[in-house]
Amino acid sequence: MSDLAAALRREIEGEVLDDDYSRHLFSRDASMYAITPRGVVAPRHAGDVVAAVRVAAEHGAAVLPRGAGTSLAGQTVGDALVLDLSRHMSAILDLDPEARTARVQPGVVQDQLNRAAGAHG
Repeated sequence: MSDLAAALRREIEGEVLDDDYSRHLFSRDASMYAITPRGVVAPRHAGDVVAAVRVAAEHGAAVLPRGAGTSLAGQTVGDALVLDLSRHMSAILDLDPEARTARVQPGVVQDQLNRAAGAHG
């Protein structure tokens, strides 16, 4: 276990993945690029995000937030600590059809929002 992963496990409630298989899964997106991340965190809430960013900074690791990983240009892969926001932080918090606005957590993907909004025309 890396020092980064050990520190993250002490500080956050969400999952910390630093095994080769998990890192391999997050090394690709829909682009042709493949870059193995230093580790993956699935934060359960905003406090976990804050803690993960702080711990990553203390260990000199970049942070790469990620939703569904559908990038066609490699934006969701890198030599960084990946924050998998789609696992636990993917709720639509508020949908106002009158104002045509939505407030969402960072792991919400466009298709999910389109389905919810589509129910209101």
